[in-house]
Amino acid sequence: MADSGGGPVIIGGLDPCSFSDYPGRTAAVIFTRGCNFRCPFCHNPSLLKAGREGVMRESELLAFLEKRRGRLDGVVVTGGEPTLQAGLPGFLARIREMGYPVKLDTNGSNPVMLEQLLAAGLVDYVAMDLKAPPAKYDRLAGVRVDMTALCRTVSLIAKSGVPHHFRTTVVDGLLDSGDIGRIRAELLPAGSRYVLQPYVPVSEAA
Repeated sequence: MADSGGGPVIIGGLDPCSFSDYPGRTAAVIFTRGCNFRCPFCHNPSLLKAGREGVMRESELLAFLEKRRGRLDGVVVTGGEPTLQAGLPGFLARIREMGYPVKLDTNGSNPVMLEQLLAAGLVDYVAMDLKAPPAKYDRLAGVRVDMTALCRTVSLIAKSGVPHHFRTTVVDGLLDSGDIGRIRAELLPAGSRYVLQPYVPVSEAA
């Protein structure tokens, strides 16, 4: 299988079978390399730098998914931040050609790529992290965040008609109940599902 157009997707890891990452489906989870955020509570720090090589070639990953047809009923693409990968549209197209529904996890920083994916019908489910209320977003993301772009992503997802949810990792000492209230009031679209997940240190999650 050839690498997708736009260049190969740099793969940083693969969970061959997950029962919890794609609601209602048994899915493979693909971790892409590279992220533009530097969250102080990041669970995947090894994926932050993009690099030029991954743990496996895109063509090898697609061959793996081909062999798992009938045994898996979904694919999750996460990161890192997948929307930074120029080859993502072609990659997702190949996955969907195999009959797999695709769930995309995103930090919401790249609405241009997300709009392209939604317009092409390449994602079947979207989960977006809402890190903090706007006033604290830079602190929780570890970088200066373009809130206009992020809010555009929120709107695209909410209006897409694609199943989705928004989620916040609640880190003691960084977020409190007042912050959660402000996220709901200032960022969360009406009618969208919102999930709070407790922060579990990497040492405890391993």
